[in-house]
Amino acid sequence: MAMTDLQAQMEGRLSQAGLLPYLDKEESRYVDLEDDFLVELVARDSTKLLEFSRIAEEVESGNPRVKTVVRAHWEIVGVGRPLPAYDIPGTGAPRAAALYPVDLKSGQGAMQVWVEVTTLASMVLGGHKLSVESVVRDFVAEQLSKGGASYWNPERSPRLEINGDMAEYIVGKRSAKQ
Repeated sequence: MAMTDLQAQMEGRLSQAGLLPYLDKEESRYVDLEDDFLVELVARDSTKLLEFSRIAEEVESGNPRVKTVVRAHWEIVGVGRPLPAYDIPGTGAPRAAALYPVDLKSGQGAMQVWVEVTTLASMVLGGHKLSVESVVRDFVAEQLSKGGASYWNPERSPRLEINGDMAEYIVGKRSAKQ
């Protein structure tokens, strides 16, 4: 099976199911790995993921060389005000961190994720005169931009962390751009 045949088959099935308008063709990928094919389908609407997954599984079952990843394209709606972080489900004790709520949208789907920013990270960012809210937004956007088999799925893992080491990395990366 050629890559173009696989793409035509996949998009044909999506079209028959009425899902082709929900396919993000710019982010979706078809990769020939010599022995296998990796198909990454990116839906513009998270409420359609089950239907996308069903079609991907049908194509996979018909060809064991095909491996699929199905994910949604999420957009950041906004970053909320920080809240104190607590050790949950542990002792419930306060943590040396703040939780920033981040609202996401994918078509008709919406959800909220949380980014824990440790006190040390806040100090590092503040020492370089960086807005924590802006860094949180950029950090989530970067995580959402990564595709492939190791992508971040906010529905499965709705919590991220920016610790001191990550803050140093972010500061270094921003300094290199200037």
